[in-house]
Amino acid sequence: MSHDSNNTIWQIFNLINLAVIAYDNKTHHYTLNQHAKTLLNINSDDAVSNDVFNNITLRDFNDDTLITIEQLFSSNITAVLLECEFSPQLLNVNHSIVNDSVSMITLEQDRTLTEQYNFDQIISKISTKLIDIQNDNIDQQINFALKAIGTVLKADRSYLFEFNTDNETITNTHEWVNTGIIACKDRLQNVPKVELPYFFEIMNESHLFQVNDIEQLPTKADAEKAEFKEQNIQSVLCIGLRFDEELVGFIGCDCVKTKRNWSKIDLIRIKLVGEIINNALKNINYKKKLQLTQQQLINANIKLNKLANTDALTNIANRRFFDATLKSEIKRCARHNQPVSLIICDIDFFKRYNDNYGHQKGDDALKQVASALSSLCKREGDLAARYGGEEFAIILPFTGLEQCEHFTTLIQQKIKSLKIAHDYSSVSNKLTISIGYTTCLVTKASTSETLIKVADKALYLAKDSGRNKACTFEE
Repeated sequence: MSHDSNNTIWQIFNLINLAVIAYDNKTHHYTLNQHAKTLLNINSDDAVSNDVFNNITLRDFNDDTLITIEQLFSSNITAVLLECEFSPQLLNVNHSIVNDSVSMITLEQDRTLTEQYNFDQIISKISTKLIDIQNDNIDQQINFALKAIGTVLKADRSYLFEFNTDNETITNTHEWVNTGIIACKDRLQNVPKVELPYFFEIMNESHLFQVNDIEQLPTKADAEKAEFKEQNIQSVLCIGLRFDEELVGFIGCDCVKTKRNWSKIDLIRIKLVGEIINNALKNINYKKKLQLTQQQLINANIKLNKLANTDALTNIANRRFFDATLKSEIKRCARHNQPVSLIICDIDFFKRYNDNYGHQKGDDALKQVASALSSLCKREGDLAARYGGEEFAIILPFTGLEQCEHFTTLIQQKIKSLKIAHDYSSVSNKLTISIGYTTCLVTKASTSETLIKVADKALYLAKDSGRNKACTFEE
């Protein structure tokens, strides 16, 4: 075919209201009419090689495989997906033979299928993002869903409202607005339901509020009409959200720039997105309740554990916890080949104190001594416990004899600083304490009973030698 003939044919192709691509198998060049250039975003007035198509992604719509321009001409593919920056397009492909060297294809956009495909993709993304939503990114994903449904329904605003805990007011928690549209979220916080009686009457009955033209609202919807006009709304579509058949909120779209006759497809789509958001909120709510229940159980266990291990009067460790801790620390020190020290203290002449000052004063004195001893236990593993009656015990893991002796000096200084009057003591007019202590380089064979027995003997030695003293004892 002559050059003039090809030019004539190509002039005809440019008049076709479809994207046309011609391929010359002799020159291996492609020629595109203006519709094809616009569709594929190619700026060239000349015949082009296949390199021009490198940035274009095409997929066979039937099996989702990537294909090239060459494959379009050499196969019987009838529909392709053109992946664009904003939204993919489905294109019907028709093949034709022009002459012995030139073939062509036409690409025609299927708008209905493209719109449905795009919506299906959006729903898939929304569902994937919200199916196992975490509390820390719920806002981001709901905003994405609202933008998606607002865009698909060609709305100017889309939003989520949720009832407050009083169930009498409602708050706009999330909102998407199109370019150039004024956001209303900030002014729609804690809105009383009584201000929109018609809206909630319809919403409670049908869980759907659909208005194509707010001017057509009945007289009893004057309050709603005034609010819609305040927001410049011309058309509105809202779907109720329910937990256990109770209305807990709604999602909606409205149009500001033009009126919109909401279609059945619009209704189906917003219901689908509403159901996905509703389920996500339910999951978050269930997770919050589960986390709250778990935390309550943890707190209850902590409280029970504390009650089981704490002396009720002095609020320090009790004998039960002391026994368990001493066994544990002996094993720990044995593993590390380290010493453990044990101190047992007894308030001097405490019976006389109780008999003369009363049990209330006696209890107060016990609390003060317990607090003083506990305050000295600053390292992890150090433990002050009420051993029994007016006796206290202190476990000092990883502590040698010299450190333990220093610790007993601190105890005596601390008790002295309390300045608790004891006029019935034979050693001082202030409350004093006798101390027995021992240090042992424990082994796996060491027992808590042995350590307690030695510390007890040291305590009796302190008492026998005049009280208000710290003594150690060696077997």
